[in-house]
Amino acid sequence: MFTKFLDPKNDFAFRQVFGQEKNKDILIHFLNDVLDHTHVGQIVEVYFLERAYDPEVAAKKQSIVDIRCRDQGGREYIIEMQVAKQPGFEKRAQYYAAKAYARQLMPAEQYERLKEVIFIAITDYIVFPEKAALKSDHLILDKKTREHDLRDLYFTFIELPKFTKRI
Repeated sequence: MFTKFLDPKNDFAFRQVFGQEKNKDILIHFLNDVLDHTHVGQIVEVYFLERAYDPEVAAKKQSIVDIRCRDQGGREYIIEMQVAKQPGFEKRAQYYAAKAYARQLMPAEQYERLKEVIFIAITDYIVFPEKAALKSDHLILDKKTREHDLRDLYFTFIELPKFTKRI
């Protein structure tokens, strides 16, 4: 059956909707909604960055992400649409975030200049079968006190099969 709408889970369609300068207002609203930003902390501007991270050495893995952007506060966002289940996707998410974090500084720059990196994965499969919620947010916590002292890396997973449409 032919439909007149593009499937946003398709890489091309996903980038057309969220990864275009002309549609950046859609991306801004999406990020603010997904990240539950309050009025004070809302993203008001994003700047698109190169999608690919070129490998520094030929033997290293090449990273290609769907959308990379930075907000007016310097926080970097990596947004991935993952349709097919791939072993190690959770590790890939951490790799991409860590790589984006490390690339912020040039030699001799101060670590205080580092900004947050937020990785958002939208998956068309279940990543965390033990979790019932559609959306899960992951961050680094102190094991004993559960305090959130290391605040620069965040991960949000949206598992589409857990979505139930309410009429």
